Amino acid sequence: MELDKVKTKVRIISKENNIDVQAAWDILFFDEFLERLSKSEYKNKFVLKGGFYLQSIIGINSRSTMDIDFKLIGSDLSNEEIYQSINEICDVSDSSILLKPISVSDITAETKYGGKTVKIEARFYNIKKIFGIDIGFGDVVTPYPLNYKYYLKFKDYECELLSYPIETCIAEKLETLISKGINNSRSKDLLDLFLYSSQKYDSFVLNSSIINTFNLRGTSYEKEYIEFVLKNVFSSIRIKELYDNYQKKHKFALKINFEMCKNAVYEIFNKLEFENKIDLKEYDIEIHLVRHGQDEKNKLGGWSDNHLIEEGIVQINNLKNEIDDNYDLFISSDLNRCIETSKILNEKLNMDITYDSNFCEINNGDLRNLTLEEFNNKYPGLYFSSLKMDEKYPNGESPNDFYNRVSKAFINLIKNNKGKKILLVTHGGVITILLCLLNGYKYSNYLKIVPKTGSIIKLK
Repeated sequence: MELDKVKTKVRIISKENNIDVQAAWDILFFDEFLERLSKSEYKNKFVLKGGFYLQSIIGINSRSTMDIDFKLIGSDLSNEEIYQSINEICDVSDSSILLKPISVSDITAETKYGGKTVKIEARFYNIKKIFGIDIGFGDVVTPYPLNYKYYLKFKDYECELLSYPIETCIAEKLETLISKGINNSRSKDLLDLFLYSSQKYDSFVLNSSIINTFNLRGTSYEKEYIEFVLKNVFSSIRIKELYDNYQKKHKFALKINFEMCKNAVYEIFNKLEFENKIDLKEYDIEIHLVRHGQDEKNKLGGWSDNHLIEEGIVQINNLKNEIDDNYDLFISSDLNRCIETSKILNEKLNMDITYDSNFCEINNGDLRNLTLEEFNNKYPGLYFSSLKMDEKYPNGESPNDFYNRVSKAFINLIKNNKGKKILLVTHGGVITILLCLLNGYKYSNYLKIVPKTGSIIKLK
């Protein structure tokens, strides 16, 4: 890239998008990093999110940001591993633009999940810029990351990256608004919710996204609570003054006033669905839910005849120390991985176990017992989350069938066992349904609120 041509392009982008020259230079370096990411072996590990992603969707002159946000797919990485990954991304190209990571630190913002901030030094001839990328570890993407074609403004073509769906973007912003309430001093959260709400999104996916995000971050998903917080936020003189000042300082926000943000947030809120909760206190019941130990990783789940692997056996032997020793009923799914889990736990309890197929995982029909390789050859892309709610697995159940089976069995269980303490060993999908019933969540096959294998949830 020649310096004079780039300077000319900077001036053009600055003028066309009504931004200052420095902001146009920032975009040059951001674009360069994203292009290199798209060409690297890490392109499927980093999911683009946050303000710069929003800016790329709605236009430069509608939003500005000084850094780039990602979610990391996979296990958390150490500072050294993050540095190495970013360094390898920066080294992908031998362009005249030089990129080099110079520091890695923990995210300093008040977040409920782990993450790292990486500072990157960019140089182009005598032009120097230090920018940051934030890499989050903990949050969930609903239903899954999208393939996003990012337009490189200085090279006039698109590169492909993974990105958040709009619904997950809205979910994270709304959770931040609710969890911080009137203590939130970030006016850009209100602006972003307005901007995101102007994009096309699916209300069904949005509802699941918000449940997933609120559940993961430990924020109450109750209609009355959310309504209460929103009322306080939008009646707060301080919040309005902060937004009005923010609006005056940022020309991209001048046409979007506080009332418009309020209306956008309530439009989102009014599309959410809330269900009646089952209150175990009404039945004087205590129920402990155990998810079976880790089973064979090279096979599908569902109604497969999978067995616990060594990792799962260790998990359940450890779990024996966490379970109580005074249950009235011990119930288990009758699939192998639950039977084996129950037998290990019963070394401590020495009780009669009732095996009940109503608490089995979803019936995946012809996919039962397939290895992952067989599945990818015969039914590529046929995941639980890809089914419509009334669409059945071949010769199996639909998500609605599954929900109706489990919810009916659970309601019968608590109605017929008032005053008892119950241990139930079951599956991730079943526990998801039970948590929906007990928390008032609208069930869908996009929910990702399941606990880890070999874990217990104690409810009463």
